[in-house]
Amino acid sequence: MLLKSLIFAGAIQGLFLIFLIRAKKKKTYPDFLLIVWLAIVSFQLLFYYDSLSPIVRAPHFLQLLGYSLPLLSSPILFLYIYSLAFNIETRFGKYAIHILPYLVYNIVIFYFFINNHNSITVSYGFLHFSEDVPNVIQYFSATLLAIICGSYSIFSLFVLIKYQKSLPDNFSYTEKINLNWLKWIVISLLVVFVVVYIVIRYGVNYGMLNYQNLFAVVGGILSIYLLLIGYFGLRQTTIFTSYPSSSISKSTHLLNKESYKNSGLDNDAAKQILNNLLKYMEKEKPFLDENLSLSKLSQLLDITPNQLSQVINQNTNSNFFNFINNYRVEQVKSKLKNPSYARYTILAIAFECGFRSKASFNKIFKQQVGKTPSQYQKD
Repeated sequence: MLLKSLIFAGAIQGLFLIFLIRAKKKKTYPDFLLIVWLAIVSFQLLFYYDSLSPIVRAPHFLQLLGYSLPLLSSPILFLYIYSLAFNIETRFGKYAIHILPYLVYNIVIFYFFINNHNSITVSYGFLHFSEDVPNVIQYFSATLLAIICGSYSIFSLFVLIKYQKSLPDNFSYTEKINLNWLKWIVISLLVVFVVVYIVIRYGVNYGMLNYQNLFAVVGGILSIYLLLIGYFGLRQTTIFTSYPSSSISKSTHLLNKESYKNSGLDNDAAKQILNNLLKYMEKEKPFLDENLSLSKLSQLLDITPNQLSQVINQNTNSNFFNFINNYRVEQVKSKLKNPSYARYTILAIAFECGFRSKASFNKIFKQQVGKTPSQYQKD
């Protein structure tokens, strides 16, 4: 069966990706969580593969553990996304609560299994209960899995949306750090989750589809997700080591007026910071640094990120992203009209002025000037 081969290949890919991540010279905290997630999902796929085989080789208790692995993989994926977005390291004690559903679930299931080994069986990846097991336990089994998997997918999406909203207040660029790939993966996971739930609720329960085919499809889809998240995660995690962990966590609320009230920054101090900022921008031109962030600039000015954000937002009616890129655009405009740069391409000038990509440069330039760079150069 093609899907069965895909499931097995997915498990092997997961183990290979773990090897690649472990081989990295500089591993981050998100790397650790990604390794844990890949390991869990790889074992989950091996459980799927074994369950679809004519002869199931795994012992009964391992089959039960394999069935409940989504209760572990969903929270771990959420923690990976959270740590990746906000560059926050969390001790085990703080996220132990996330594995509590997995522990509670298995305590309940194994209580009945130990008392009667025939009370709960696994067939093609789904639990089947004998009449000895109360209906409430059967309902608990299905409901907890649905709630945990669905909830953590929604939580992950909220984290990514919050993170992306914080980018303009913290960075002068968004290339390679916006996590769009991860957001679309999470959205598609939610869609798949809803579709699978509907199929189980109306297709399988009413005999329109059998468990084996559904289970094979779910395993195949999971293999694809493992490859996508593992591959992009392998490339993504090193990007976030260049800025302090506080830069995001402290400044996701910077536009909140209440936080400004408690910043201890009066009007005179704000004006002084603004003057220092404008002088520094003109003299030192920090905007030429393509990796310039709110945290980095605040360190150069010897103030806090919160104070810098407050001054920029309240005195320039702009966020950090637009404030910095306005200087970059003005620098580009100056050089486009400078005969000394006649032999330079427009893109070369853009890169020299702090832009990181052609697409973002063209978009920002057109938004601020109302013309494309080439149109401006010809005028």
